[in-house]
Amino acid sequence: MTDDQTGTVDQLILDHLDHANLPETAEDLIIAALLGDEDLAAVLGGTAPQRPETPAADEAASEPIGTYLASIEVTGFRGIGPTATLNLIPGPGLTIVTGRNGSGKSSFAEAAEFALTGNNKRWAGRTAVWQKGWRNLHASTDPRIRVRLGVEGHRDGATVECHWASDANLTECTTFLQATGQRRQSVADLGWAKSLELYRPFLSYSELGGLLGGKDSEMHDSLQRILGLGRLVEIETMLKTARREMDQQRKRAAESIPPLKAALAEHPDPRARLAEHALTGRLADLDQLETLTTSGEATDDTTVVPLRQLDVLHLPSHTELSTAVDRLRTALRQIDALAGTPAEEARALAGLLRDALRHRTNHPDQPCPVCGGRTLDEEWAAQAQTQLHRLAQRAEQLDGAHRTELEARRALRQQVPALPAALNLDLSSEQVHTGDARTAWQSWDDLLAAADSTTIAETAIGAFDTLVNTLSPVRTAARDALERRRQAWQPVADQLRTWIDTEHASRHAATMFAALKTAIAKLLEFGNEIRADKLAPVAAEATTIWNTLRQDSNVQLGAIKLAGTGTTRRVDLDVEVDGVPGAALSVMSQGELHSLALALFLPRATMPESPFRFLVIDDPVQSMDPAKVYGLAQVLAQVAKHRQVIVFTHDDRLPAAVRHLQLDARILAVSRLARSQVTVTGDRDGDPGQRYLTDALAITHDENMAATVQATIVCNLIRDALEYACHERIRIRGFRAGTSIADTEAAISETEGLRPTLALALVGDRKRVGALPAELSKLGPTAARVVKAANNGSHGGATSDLAVLIEEARHLVGRLRRP
Repeated sequence: MTDDQTGTVDQLILDHLDHANLPETAEDLIIAALLGDEDLAAVLGGTAPQRPETPAADEAASEPIGTYLASIEVTGFRGIGPTATLNLIPGPGLTIVTGRNGSGKSSFAEAAEFALTGNNKRWAGRTAVWQKGWRNLHASTDPRIRVRLGVEGHRDGATVECHWASDANLTECTTFLQATGQRRQSVADLGWAKSLELYRPFLSYSELGGLLGGKDSEMHDSLQRILGLGRLVEIETMLKTARREMDQQRKRAAESIPPLKAALAEHPDPRARLAEHALTGRLADLDQLETLTTSGEATDDTTVVPLRQLDVLHLPSHTELSTAVDRLRTALRQIDALAGTPAEEARALAGLLRDALRHRTNHPDQPCPVCGGRTLDEEWAAQAQTQLHRLAQRAEQLDGAHRTELEARRALRQQVPALPAALNLDLSSEQVHTGDARTAWQSWDDLLAAADSTTIAETAIGAFDTLVNTLSPVRTAARDALERRRQAWQPVADQLRTWIDTEHASRHAATMFAALKTAIAKLLEFGNEIRADKLAPVAAEATTIWNTLRQDSNVQLGAIKLAGTGTTRRVDLDVEVDGVPGAALSVMSQGELHSLALALFLPRATMPESPFRFLVIDDPVQSMDPAKVYGLAQVLAQVAKHRQVIVFTHDDRLPAAVRHLQLDARILAVSRLARSQVTVTGDRDGDPGQRYLTDALAITHDENMAATVQATIVCNLIRDALEYACHERIRIRGFRAGTSIADTEAAISETEGLRPTLALALVGDRKRVGALPAELSKLGPTAARVVKAANNGSHGGATSDLAVLIEEARHLVGRLRRP
């Protein structure tokens, strides 16, 4: 599909989306499919797409540059031995190439098709024997095909050449494209690969039968491609592929639950029971499962908790404990140092002295009220103050020592707390033996509970070392037990974690699966509307062609529809037989089927988007009754107004129908002589210009027609012959000069009268009638006289010998045909 077609289909889908009531996710999926695989994957992952911008309204896309066939030259290929050339006029018009079976005419068609496409539909799917006889044994040189192309709007054309070495097989050929005056290029540079698939300009007799005789899906796909709707299939396929993937993914979590549950059922860890419970119900409790995969142990496990407590049990270092013991010892030494001194009485004596000093302050120089002896004078007061200070200091030292003793004992208790409950449990099943550590710890507690600080100071270090030595293997054993549990649980935890991720993905996939189903259903709905709109003009044209071709057939063709999806896709052809609805393919004769196939082929091959301005049709007349041959002639002539139509036939009925219907057509005859020598000659009656003159000569032999009537008719026929030759000359010259076909046809239609037409043909300007005498003299001494006599005679003027005038006109027509 071309980029223009892709853009058109995408825009049509976006336009439908603007008026559709779709959930946001389904709409995002369709938009993402338009953007491509990466964007679709992003939306499936949860990212919203960026909606494509609506393109600005541009002028209608111009048609591609048209290409015509100028000649087909063949050497040593199929039925042609020595080089033979079929010269063609590269422009719109009907050319009929006739010849008996075996004359070599079809070899020209097959050669052109093979050179331009690298294949031949007539041989496709046939046995090897069909391809073995391609090389003509009568050729003295290696096989070669040379197809000259005329390119609209370009002065110089191009040539596609295909040649083989003497020992090469059919597919071992060298093919190249060469524009005039330029280097050789690959035929792929023409950019025709997709167009040849969509708008194939070649049609053989076998293909006529195959168009309707093949599979229903093949005909459906062929019509869909030529309508530029392959993009719809592409987008539908992307979404259906995504739907299939989401369908598989949404089932994965459920599919992996049985082995997960089996693993949990076999595991002794209490967390396995919690996980089993979290997996029950319609939806698993993912938060609970997530907690179980990250937790170190089960919170309600009566064994693992004490193991964890033992693992983290902390004791002070030997240095820290020794420091506390040293403080206790220091305090005890200070207490001992003060033992046997009046330190304990110092506080009471200090009180008495304070009272005496206060009394002396109130009653200076009075005798002591207690002993009545010494006077409480200044000297006494000084001595008493000194004694008071000494007694208070001694009391403070003793208090400080006792405080240090208490603090040291408190520090020892804080550094080593009371016996942990975990040591009282029987953990031998976990290979943790706590007996020695429990005894050592209890001894420590008993030691600290004793009132004798001296005993504590003397034995604490030893008791602590015993406790550390017995507790260390307990902690190691607890840690090992926890590690064994962790290692035993870790695989299950990993399995759970993997399943949780799968379940998250499955739930997301289930959501996307539902959205994709909605999106696909809506896209199919859009597609049916778009297909119907796109097919309508092609179907209408096919129906029009059929109505011309059918000629006396009692089969009336109705609607043409693209129907079905997937393996049921087909083309529905509604027909009526004598007004009664019926199935087309079952009631039509072979000739009618061929006519219908041609009616479907021509709209496809003549679509404006096709770069091919030529059609090559081989033997379309077979199986057609005479009435349909006349219809075929009319259809081909109508198509030839805008296309170069080249028809190969061994059946004389088509040329006869063209003559009888007075249709413009060039008829060439192909003959085969000995040793595969093929010649191409013009059929005098097949040239419309010459045919006019032949009819004029027949008029002169009618003895019952008045002479004046004969002269008027003959001269008008001579004028028709001259104008036809001029028109052909104008078209050929314009094409070679690079003038567009539309401009050339416009110039012809704007020119009225024989002299202006001659001026346009000979000097390129219809207004330069004055230049005709000189130009006509170049075409022969009788040319000017023929023109003058034809003009005069067509208006009732006197004429000379009509038979002589016709022969002179025949010579002039021949000269005009050679620009």
